[in-house]
Amino acid sequence: MKKLQLLATVVACAGVMTACSAQSGKGDENGAKMSKTMPTQSDKSQKIVAEGMDFQLTGIDGKTYHLSDYKGKKVYLKYWASWCPICLAGLEELDQLAKEAPEDTVILSVVSPDHKGEQSTEDFKKWYKELGYKHLPVLLDPDGTLISEQGVRVYPTSSFINEKGEFVKTQPGHLESDDILEQLANL
Repeated sequence: MKKLQLLATVVACAGVMTACSAQSGKGDENGAKMSKTMPTQSDKSQKIVAEGMDFQLTGIDGKTYHLSDYKGKKVYLKYWASWCPICLAGLEELDQLAKEAPEDTVILSVVSPDHKGEQSTEDFKKWYKELGYKHLPVLLDPDGTLISEQGVRVYPTSSFINEKGEFVKTQPGHLESDDILEQLANL
């Protein structure tokens, strides 16, 4: 009986992990990974720079976000998808964390429209606006370049960036606000 319960638990856990997983990034059609500057295919104005780990992404608010703008601050990035129930369950808490973040901390999130099962950009923007979150910036990575560069294979996944703009840690799975703040404090 215990073996049957253990097997059922393993199958259930595998199902949850699969529900929020995404296929690993393989680079572009030529197999190229990110170089110094790699513009996305859908918008040549968007770029991610590997050297120095700077990125430039547009938010759903229309603003352009550069990692280099936050030099001297700790940055938390949450990679998520609208089809991921675990991601959606944590959005309200993350929105509140973004509102109340310490002055030396920035909370951002990244979604990849038209990539790995995500909605189109316009559909996503409309859907997200209806949720009513006001404090959490959502950056668009339309070709999944940043997501691929950071090795994101499941949603949600978190990246922690120190004051120098260096990606210190990328971690899969949901994190509570207290855990996020603790890891940021230890950067």
